[in-house]
Amino acid sequence: MHLLMIFLVSTIMFILGFNGFVSHADNTNPIPTKEYVVNDYVNVLSNQTKEQIIQQEKQYQKTDSKPQIVVMTIKSTNGQSIDDYANDLLQHDRWHFGKKGLDNGVLILFAQNNGNNNVRISTGYGVEDILTDAQSNDILMKNKFLLKSSKKSNIDEGIRNVFNQVSKIISKRYANKSLQQIKKEQTEKQKNDYVILFLALITIAIIIFIIIKLSKNNNHHNGSGPSGGKSGWLLPFLIGTSSGHNSSSDFGGFGSSGGFSDSGGGGDFGGGGSSI
Repeated sequence: MHLLMIFLVSTIMFILGFNGFVSHADNTNPIPTKEYVVNDYVNVLSNQTKEQIIQQEKQYQKTDSKPQIVVMTIKSTNGQSIDDYANDLLQHDRWHFGKKGLDNGVLILFAQNNGNNNVRISTGYGVEDILTDAQSNDILMKNKFLLKSSKKSNIDEGIRNVFNQVSKIISKRYANKSLQQIKKEQTEKQKNDYVILFLALITIAIIIFIIIKLSKNNNHHNGSGPSGGKSGWLLPFLIGTSSGHNSSSDFGGFGSSGGFSDSGGGGDFGGGGSSI
């Protein structure tokens, strides 16, 4: 009887724990709506805003590049920061969007969070250069008053404004260009990035070499250790500066096999974005 009781208690605890796990998984990986690009789980978006997002998506799907802007509203991030929640969300296959290989998707995420009204713009690798972290932050800050409001109509207007400003930037690159043009631009951008990185590394290496050389010469003349030289203090400063480069591109690649009504794609995420 004692063993039976232990077995029953263990089974009940397992079931409760499993249900909790499923519930958490559902909360952090919601099921897309039929429209896919509009996921208003807390009912704050007006029909006008929803229709505007859907119509823009239909226009994007007529292009070769098929960018996507997904708008999602949720009740809570379940104790996570909105940045972490978005990153976790975008690890799930069902939320990979944009065109595969171009990584040209954007997520606009709104979370009520007990009246805190947190909002995040997350960008794919392919749009980080045109929709930078600074630009995303600027868009959010311009609409902060509306987004942080307790009035549903204000929140709706704020999200619509954010969407319009983001779509304007995305359309400028993708709406009227062939796939060949876009891929050529991306390739050139990658080459430029590699050249800049290479030159930066060479410059840092030369600076460090010069500082070490000056430190040794100074130590030879003064008989002091590296920290006693006139320029020795610069070395850790420069090393710290170069290694402290902000790589907080919160989010990165989207991919899509195409469809609009209920699908995204298969790309990965990594890098840029901003939140309030």
